[in-house]
Amino acid sequence: MSKKWISVLCVTACASSSFALNLSELQGERRVEFRSPQGLAEVCVVPKKWPGASYRADDVEKENDLCSYDFHTNMGICPKYTSTNPAILLLKPNASYSKAAIDASNCDVKKMNVKTEAKFKQSVTCSYTPAILAYYPISRILGNVGRVPVAVIRSMDRDVHSRQTDKAIAHFQNSADEIKYSWNAMGKVHKNPANYPTVIDGTLSQIYGALSDNIKNEEQYVEVSGKGSYDTRYERFLQQPPFLKVSGSQTVEQMLGTKDFATVAQTVTQMKDVSDLVLLDTLMNQQDRIGNIHYKFYWYAANPSTQKIERMKSEAKWVGNQLQVPQAERDLMAGKQAALIKEMVLKDNDCGIVKTNMMRRVSALEKVRHMSYNTYRRFMAFERTLKDAYTKDYFMKEMLFTSSDYGVLVGNASKAKQILLSKCQAGELIFDVDLETYIPGATKPSYRCDL
Repeated sequence: MSKKWISVLCVTACASSSFALNLSELQGERRVEFRSPQGLAEVCVVPKKWPGASYRADDVEKENDLCSYDFHTNMGICPKYTSTNPAILLLKPNASYSKAAIDASNCDVKKMNVKTEAKFKQSVTCSYTPAILAYYPISRILGNVGRVPVAVIRSMDRDVHSRQTDKAIAHFQNSADEIKYSWNAMGKVHKNPANYPTVIDGTLSQIYGALSDNIKNEEQYVEVSGKGSYDTRYERFLQQPPFLKVSGSQTVEQMLGTKDFATVAQTVTQMKDVSDLVLLDTLMNQQDRIGNIHYKFYWYAANPSTQKIERMKSEAKWVGNQLQVPQAERDLMAGKQAALIKEMVLKDNDCGIVKTNMMRRVSALEKVRHMSYNTYRRFMAFERTLKDAYTKDYFMKEMLFTSSDYGVLVGNASKAKQILLSKCQAGELIFDVDLETYIPGATKPSYRCDL
């Protein structure tokens, strides 16, 4: 099935719900209101935190940033012209381009050299608002797996969004680009708003969706996704060296011939990221991950005295086929047990929950042999909570899940638990990709399957 047909089918499915959202009922952990030029009260809602989840130190800062962005005063807005799904880009004005100049431009973002701070997406084409929202807390519940960007609930005056949609449709009038059909689908939403309750609020005056932080300066993680046909992308993923390591029976030490921190750091981190990715996407019914995997460079240094990993952002970058690492960084890491690491970033999380579960289709989790014990135990604890009324209420109120959406999550988690527990009890799951266990002097932890 081509991406184009996926888009057409998804907009039909998204329009079939009887759900109608009352924006005034959304409270979350924090709620901010903005006034549109027509006087409508647009909202930004920060969903409540999940107790005990591993939220990052800067998550609250990112949430506050997202809920400080005003479509009408402090941020330029443009329709997105790249990839396959429609979105509104929030662009930061600079000395060359004011908000008014950005809004009046032809939205050639690269030419303007303005920073995209956030993306506003809805449940149209392959995108689904609850998927974007839920990836954020579930990634933190599992220990910040995938380094998923922060996302909040946001609404926009429908008249304002309609003008952005018209601008995009006009831009692609004579184009054959895939996203043209997605913007045309959004145009149908504005012509018949009452037919799209998963996109338009109950008053039919506002469009709503997820506003997510835009990760910058990331690179495509091609060695994990591979290159080739879109139709066989998941089968290709299973044959790439990173997944073959994760699905292999050799331990990390057997693969590399050492447990030296600096030597194993990249391999262990990559293997953990890949197995985490498979579990997370299995839970979330992800349909379109392969080809949408990214990374950023960080330095990891082992500190034996604290038994912790010290992490530092790197300015390393590719120039052609050569990786250029600042000499100042090399000097700083000299003499340390340190390695330059590719940290996986899962920034595109919109095509989930009500979509085709591609990881389950190719039985990816069944093939996983290496996993982080931290991820395993956190998942097992989370799966137990899915039977609680509190958990269902959380996902329906904070993530905008329907009862059917929640049933999908529960079913996927139950299947994942069955797979992982049986593999662990059979001795077919190797817990050797927690990098902290490779710090010199680290004690070997004890493992239990039935947590």
